[in-house]
Amino acid sequence: MSNTNPNPLAKHFRQPSIYIKLPSEGAFNDEDSLTIPVNGEVPVYPMTAMDEITYRTADALFNGAAIANVIKSCVPAYKDPWQTSTLDLDVLLIAIRIASYGHEMEFISKCPKCEEENNFSIDLRDIMERIKSPDFSKPATLGDVEIHFRPLTYKEQNENNAAQFSDQRMLETLPSADIPEEQKLEMLQQAFQNISDLTLSAIADSISMIKAGDDIVVDKEHIEEYIRNCDNKSFVKIRTQIEEIKKAAEIDPLHITCNDCKHEYDTPFTMNVANFFV
Repeated sequence: MSNTNPNPLAKHFRQPSIYIKLPSEGAFNDEDSLTIPVNGEVPVYPMTAMDEITYRTADALFNGAAIANVIKSCVPAYKDPWQTSTLDLDVLLIAIRIASYGHEMEFISKCPKCEEENNFSIDLRDIMERIKSPDFSKPATLGDVEIHFRPLTYKEQNENNAAQFSDQRMLETLPSADIPEEQKLEMLQQAFQNISDLTLSAIADSISMIKAGDDIVVDKEHIEEYIRNCDNKSFVKIRTQIEEIKKAAEIDPLHITCNDCKHEYDTPFTMNVANFFV
């Protein structure tokens, strides 16, 4: 029989450590996946011991479940963390790390001139301020066709990355595989076809709507069919605008002065999910 009495220790449970505003402001989520408070600031809780154990599970890291579980635990505003906009993902992960371990993090960078490794501390609050929200409101215009864009969800990005990793891994191991050359060639062609299909699918996922005259198309299959059958000039324009949007969302690089040779250089801030919370 379950105990229905309130837990007297509840007041000692973890509390929100910080509050953040999402770069997307929730524009790409519905109420079934995300609830934003009236003030627009989402509470972020520190990780629990169970969160840390789950995060260190190799399978959960590989299939993306570790990130989804941590977001659901630490940012309860997300009812479905798989629908997290990739526009908000970096901010969320940085905020969870700040809430759990503080705002300072060790960063290692190798000097391109003397190859000395520089170890220093960075303020993750500064990194959060560097994160920008690109403009998704501007469509690509192709005659009387308008292409409107959106960021991928974490689920879409994770599935695409996992599939690409699988095909890339096969391409790397195929030359040394002990199988007939004819079979190798077939598998090679299939892998390249899979990668091409994934690229087209990711572009279709990045499109929220296509307006063509009085027609408004939001069905993914119809959008992907259009991407596969439009002329190359139109395809290049669509792909270029998606790349420009991604570039606008990139975190500005860190400016480093080498401790050894005093050479100054810029290095990108990268988040390795495998050890970001370690």
